[in-house]
Amino acid sequence: MSQTFDALKEKISNADAGEAKEIITQVKQAYDDGKIDENEKNELMDMAKSKLGGGLGGLF
Repeated sequence: MSQTFDALKEKISNADAGEAKEIITQVKQAYDDGKIDENEKNELMDMAKSKLGGGLGGLF
């Protein structure tokens, strides 16, 4: 795993919903720049989406 992936993962862990939106943009940019691979991007996006409330679907 790259340092960029680890840094973004740490940011997401400590983010609230508002910050998660900004981090999604950073994840997309890091992927476009080749700093993270597709699997890392998908994992980070899933984490960020869960911060936005996307992870609540499993509760119902």
